[in-house]
Amino acid sequence: MKFVLALLISAYFISYSFEAPPKTIFIAGDSTADANGGHNGKTEGWGKYLGKYVTSTVNNQAVSGQSSRTFWRDGAWAKLIKDVNAGDYVFIQFGHNDAGGPNATPKGSVVGTGDETVTVNVNGVNEVVHTFCWYIRQMVNQVLAKGATPLVLSLTPNFSFVDGKVSEPNRFAGYMKLISEELNIPFIDHYRYIAKNWEILGEKYIEENKWFPADKKHTSPDAANFNAKMIINAIKCQKIEDLLSVLNKDGNDVNYSCLD
Repeated sequence: MKFVLALLISAYFISYSFEAPPKTIFIAGDSTADANGGHNGKTEGWGKYLGKYVTSTVNNQAVSGQSSRTFWRDGAWAKLIKDVNAGDYVFIQFGHNDAGGPNATPKGSVVGTGDETVTVNVNGVNEVVHTFCWYIRQMVNQVLAKGATPLVLSLTPNFSFVDGKVSEPNRFAGYMKLISEELNIPFIDHYRYIAKNWEILGEKYIEENKWFPADKKHTSPDAANFNAKMIINAIKCQKIEDLLSVLNKDGNDVNYSCLD
């Protein structure tokens, strides 16, 4: 009788494990994460390569040219969030296209970190424009409401060295860190992980290997893969337990310098 009971219990847990859906990692971002990069045929984004290192499904919905404002306003975020389920992760990364202010560009956000707004007219339609932090907070809170986990990342660096060091990030990197602390969610300083390990490789290595074949922002396939590995490296350095559990062999083999 005990043997039969043990078999029934074992069968239940095996059945349950097959029925439970695997965690999905969604990506919201711009061309630096978009699989097609800057859409010039020479570049790719890190979102194309993240799936090489995890057992989770990676659903990359990053779109070239997007800012936090346009991703929210034009429906890309609504498309992403409708498919998010409890147990999923959503990686959120913006900052390359968010500068300039709401009056200077249809992508720019209001300067500030709170609920400040500016109303502008875009193609004959009035739009209430918010701060970068406001847009990211809306995304994060909608992910949390789904029982999923938001993870915010600082933007990737442009290829810019001064005396052997990568230039400092713009203000949007700091905004992501601020939001992570405010809402107690994971933060990966993607900019600084990449910068530190670029500095170890050296400016000449990056130039000789043509990691930026079109401009200073958009990465070659090898460089995009490197940026994906920097995320895996950060997961290991920061011991983000849920994500450590979905690293495959290639993910576990990633081994670069951590931040100080």
